[in-house]
Amino acid sequence: MENNKKIQLSMNESIVLILLIVAEIVICVRSSINLEIPLFLTWLILWIFSKVRKLEWKTIEGYIFDGVRHGFQSIMIVAAVGLLIGTWILCGCIPTMIYYGLALVSPSIFLPATLILCSILSVMTGTSYGSAASAGLACMGIGISMGFPAGIVAGAVICGALFGDKMSPFSDTTNLAPAMAGSTLFGHIKAMFYTTLPSWIICLIVFAVIGSRYSTTGYDAATVAEYMGGLADNFNITPVNLIPIVFVIVVLLLKVPALPTILCGAVIGAVVAMGTQGASWIDCFNVMKKGFSIDSGIFLVDKLLNRGGIAGMYNIMMIMTFAMGMGNALDKMGVLSNLIGSLIKKINSLPKLVGITMLVSYLTDAIGCTQSMSHVVTGKLMNPIYREKGVDPRVLSRTMEDAGTLGGALIPWHTNAVYFAGTLGVLYSEYIPWVLLCYICPIIALVLAATGKFVWYIDPETGEEVPAEKAIINQK
Repeated sequence: MENNKKIQLSMNESIVLILLIVAEIVICVRSSINLEIPLFLTWLILWIFSKVRKLEWKTIEGYIFDGVRHGFQSIMIVAAVGLLIGTWILCGCIPTMIYYGLALVSPSIFLPATLILCSILSVMTGTSYGSAASAGLACMGIGISMGFPAGIVAGAVICGALFGDKMSPFSDTTNLAPAMAGSTLFGHIKAMFYTTLPSWIICLIVFAVIGSRYSTTGYDAATVAEYMGGLADNFNITPVNLIPIVFVIVVLLLKVPALPTILCGAVIGAVVAMGTQGASWIDCFNVMKKGFSIDSGIFLVDKLLNRGGIAGMYNIMMIMTFAMGMGNALDKMGVLSNLIGSLIKKINSLPKLVGITMLVSYLTDAIGCTQSMSHVVTGKLMNPIYREKGVDPRVLSRTMEDAGTLGGALIPWHTNAVYFAGTLGVLYSEYIPWVLLCYICPIIALVLAATGKFVWYIDPETGEEVPAEKAIINQK
């Protein structure tokens, strides 16, 4: 086979390959092996498969490295976040936010306040990663010190961060989904209001109820006082320490790309550390590499602040690298299209159309391990089907976000899940029950599809909007 010839597997080959990969990952993970090892070994499975089936390995290898190359920006953002976390702790930015939060925020409103804060920040900046690494990390410190379980706090942070990832016009997923579906940016955002806003309100109510319970049973004023004392003893707490986060928010609002913004934020954190905490430039570079380290004698202080640096992000970066390489190879080899091709043929109603779109989004999320791949593949596969059935592409782009954007946090090896768990310092098993937005939003989308509410239809030939009764998919 020539190197430049595309490799397209048959249905049987696709099933065998995906079963081998899934089995290997499941066996390794159940044996408590770090996720980056089984994901890297999937590259070996691809090589062995190529030899058995007499496929050109150089072509498959090219698919793998193309996937890594296309996702390299995300990997570098994670590395930059490692630098940022290290210097922001060293300069007292994160400790100061935690200290002021403990002093100002009542335990009874903490969880809904966390959801609101992270939602506002992510909508303003368009980045769920930045929201989780800045305000989210501070909220983790505040919540744990108040007696809230880490998983519940992380759930509120992630729900808020993903709300902006879906709704912000500055978000890459909010722009990519309509582009691949064939709808417009603001038409897409308006369509999402009908699923995302009700879901967010339900989340707010649930977190408020949960928060009121923990505020009376888990709050220990003595522990909070000890934690605040530990922060004050080890850091010079001053509003000046908040300069780095103010800078990052302002620059992101000016639409400066995320990578240089985060790197600048890390450097400004280092400058503030030298000014307010008496750190040397060598100290700053050390925390950029190894992360911040402290032995305060207070468990909560040490647990929350011993983190950051490129070294602290190593596992996340490796998982993202290996997962994106594997995912792109499976996509290019036709595994995804083979697995879902038979499902597409069964679409004969709006609920099935939306449901199968969600299934495709989840599958591409699980295999591709990135939101961008999920949106690109789902959009390519489903766009012609929506047009053929006379359903407006706004419904497609909305569904892609309801499942594809939110689904990443539900898949343990997905780059989103790995990033959130690593950055917030929680286990996947701790936060997964509490990412309520990821469960509620798809349910509401399915309800709207079943009832026909807030769904729009088009003429397949002209693209003009038509009434529901004239839509092809509704014709018996």
